[in-house]
Amino acid sequence: MRLNHRAGNPGYASVILLAAVLFTFACAADTTQDQQTANSEAPTPEAASNENAADALYSIECGQVNDAGEPFCYVDGDTYIGWRTFHGFCHVCHAQDAVGSTFAPNLLDLMNDMDMALFVERVSEGFTGQVGVMPPWKDNPNVRKRYKELYAYLSARASGTLPPGRPKKKPKSN
Repeated sequence: MRLNHRAGNPGYASVILLAAVLFTFACAADTTQDQQTANSEAPTPEAASNENAADALYSIECGQVNDAGEPFCYVDGDTYIGWRTFHGFCHVCHAQDAVGSTFAPNLLDLMNDMDMALFVERVSEGFTGQVGVMPPWKDNPNVRKRYKELYAYLSARASGTLPPGRPKKKPKSN
């Protein structure tokens, strides 16, 4: 099969559009078989609003330098899991380091005005904004059970405490 990839070829554009639509639905689809078990583990928006605001969301230690002379930061376990979850599911639309794309907003701008309850509601139920439409993630247990960790990672990035790039998980102290 030969595909003509000239800009004027409507067949090529249709293939690209179809691929984008299928990718979007595939990302939003629940691919795990243990959804019922995960439902009982998932925090609800109501539970998220009961989080103790005095508890630290994240712990970050920057200023370390690796063998190549590149700086990096250590983060607590929850923030690291938040980074992994974000880069497993969210960065496809919101871009690496949550800085936004042409079809999804910069989350660093939004996080400073968003408490945990609103964050959980928007991630869980989806959101239609000025830039685009975010699908609901409540049916994906891999995201649903990580709301707190995602919120910690994005809050650290939004506050400027955590610079862009891959953080390192703090070594366990003895």
